[in-house]
Amino acid sequence: MTYTYEQVLAYEVASELANTHIADCSAAIGEEEEKACPDQARIDQLREASLAIALERRLLSMTDDTAISRFMAKYAREPFRKKAVAALD
Repeated sequence: MTYTYEQVLAYEVASELANTHIADCSAAIGEEEEKACPDQARIDQLREASLAIALERRLLSMTDDTAISRFMAKYAREPFRKKAVAALD
């Protein structure tokens, strides 16, 4: 199977967006764990969110242009960490 340059590029962008959001979750977990009284439920939610993103990325097909576009729109870089952390509060 061959891929177009655009498909490869879009897939790589989607993958990097996922990596960034996973890193944001990891950083938030680290911050929570450093607290005197860490909130284990919040840590669990962040871990679940991280795993969900990783699974969603794993299921992406480089040839599914629509799914890649949806994924990129969903995880478009914005202050996601603040948004994700606020959503868990």
